[in-house]
Amino acid sequence: MRIYNVELIISGPVTTKHIINFDTEKEIDLGNVFRSDILIKKHLQGFTISTTVYTANQDRAHKVALLFIGKMLDVLSMKTNLQLNVSLNEYRQFANRSIIKAVIEEEEFRYCFDLARQLNLYENKLLRAFSWYRKGLYTEDPFDKFLAFWNSISVVADGYCNDNERTKLGTVNRIYDCFITLWGDLPKWEYINGYDRWINDNNEVRNKIAHGGVTVDIHYIENVLNQLETVQNVAYKFLTQWANRLDRSIVQLA
Repeated sequence: MRIYNVELIISGPVTTKHIINFDTEKEIDLGNVFRSDILIKKHLQGFTISTTVYTANQDRAHKVALLFIGKMLDVLSMKTNLQLNVSLNEYRQFANRSIIKAVIEEEEFRYCFDLARQLNLYENKLLRAFSWYRKGLYTEDPFDKFLAFWNSISVVADGYCNDNERTKLGTVNRIYDCFITLWGDLPKWEYINGYDRWINDNNEVRNKIAHGGVTVDIHYIENVLNQLETVQNVAYKFLTQWANRLDRSIVQLA
């Protein structure tokens, strides 16, 4: 066992004003608490982030760092609603880098590390939903985007819905249950415009994509593309409001 330093490149419309250096607790498994040094610097594609990892070899150090930093990015991506992708090298070249970038300060990084740690230990399903949402933001394939945004909704619904005879019937009913818990009756659901088959239809699209039951032609792709913005908007509102519905001392997302 030894200490390794792993540097990762975070690409996206984000930046920092100056070098940020602090340490934070890492507790991927309950009771195994370690402190990791964090060094964040501005980069052409976003920023670089270095973290110390105490482990057996380089390969494991890479995997632990990706897991540790990735969970923080899941939270930061939800807070900013911005695409954030992580890699070990600069293979991901962007043809049109954004000239408008969100500036992330040290306090926000610290908050995201701490919240990711707490969610990982106590609200893991919510953190997993954040991970799906972040994937939806950075992946370029429209089918993968749709799957990721819809999965972010269904993970929360499956994990937090009320336990009753209706929710035992499947994911569609569990999503309905959670939407009603947050927003009341269907006409009050923002972005959905009172369409009572919205959950059913989109869950059917999700199942067809996931299980390969789709004839990929331009018309079907256009149909998915036309729905993406609404699904993303609903997912973001649902995840952030459900997070705030939990213990407010733990979760305080915008």
